[in-house]
Amino acid sequence: MPRTNRNIPEPKSIGQVGQTSGAIPPRWKPSLIVAVPLPLVIVSVVVFNIILPPPAQFSKGLAFEPPFLNAILYTIFLAFTSFMVGYISFKSYIQNGWIFLVFLGSGALAWGSTSLLSGWLTNLPSGPNPAITISNTGALVASIFHVISGTWSRGPSPHKSPKIRRSIIILAYGGVLGFTGLYTAAALEGMTPLFFVPGVGQTPLRMAVLGSAAILFAVSSILFARRYFSSRSRSSTLYWYFLALALTGVGLAAVFFGRAPGDPISWTGRTAMFLGGTYFLKAVHTAFKGIGVHQAA
Repeated sequence: MPRTNRNIPEPKSIGQVGQTSGAIPPRWKPSLIVAVPLPLVIVSVVVFNIILPPPAQFSKGLAFEPPFLNAILYTIFLAFTSFMVGYISFKSYIQNGWIFLVFLGSGALAWGSTSLLSGWLTNLPSGPNPAITISNTGALVASIFHVISGTWSRGPSPHKSPKIRRSIIILAYGGVLGFTGLYTAAALEGMTPLFFVPGVGQTPLRMAVLGSAAILFAVSSILFARRYFSSRSRSSTLYWYFLALALTGVGLAAVFFGRAPGDPISWTGRTAMFLGGTYFLKAVHTAFKGIGVHQAA
């Protein structure tokens, strides 16, 4: 790995996630240990899929699904971490104008808000369909934003005024939260197509939406990984971020192999998403210290 200049000016604010400059950040060596959970999760899902009996023969005794455990874990590991990513993206865009941060923050906000709502709506008397509908649709919306963010190659916004930039990102975030609120209300009122039917299972629509979300999270992970490997200096923020996206995609894909809510495959997928949430937070922490996400090649 080439040597780099260690004399980097300190950022004026913690929000400079996308800042670039003439100075090349200090050389950073990625830890291969933190990449191990990704293949480990994939192997675990494959093994469980082989050894567990089919859904018709699956014993509920093998499932572990306490009423509010998911809600608490979703709040801590998915909602909180996503809101932190959204906050740092907000501050950064206002300061440096990198438009891709608007999409990145919007994706994080969509993922966090729908995860928070779905986690606490799972145990409704009417059944889990509204929570599943909100969660899966939110995952798809978030994955689309992340793909756009990963492919966006244009420079900073032409709008130099912080007030204009603030208005732009507030409008974007407001649109995401407005959609989440309206869609949640529609799902609770039964105005959305069914994603899950009690006694029958997941519908083809849910499989299509969830599968698309998992694929797009994987695609966005590849895009951010390519940005990481092609950069002049290997940004730790990008490293943690593409791993977080990959874990989230694998966690969503694990649902297709689950036998029942709370089975070993379900918890393996959830663990992958929760770990992805901690990786998102780690990425934000490195950005907090001033290491840029949008390093130019």
